[in-house]
Amino acid sequence: MIAITKKVTKKEKRRLTLFVVTFLFIITFMCVNIFPDWLKIMANKKEISILETTYKDLLDNEVALKAEVQKLQNPEYVERYAKEKFLYTKPNEIIIRKPNTK
Repeated sequence: MIAITKKVTKKEKRRLTLFVVTFLFIITFMCVNIFPDWLKIMANKKEISILETTYKDLLDNEVALKAEVQKLQNPEYVERYAKEKFLYTKPNEIIIRKPNTK
């Protein structure tokens, strides 16, 4: 076997060293500039998921409130609701409360 050895000159060493240092500087500069933006992106993704959950809850609440509004259009429901919730009575009506037994 023939071994080929090549001597690396000082000029090539300097060129290689300059290239490596420049490359490392560029990579470090990019990482320093990209890292805060990456953190913002991750925070925004977390906030988006929280807001989507809140939005779904609000939509469910809206459906429930629309159903309640629909029920409150019925005078019989309003009368029963007022009697149960606020103990309203018609003239000459008597309220008899029974104790909670469990």
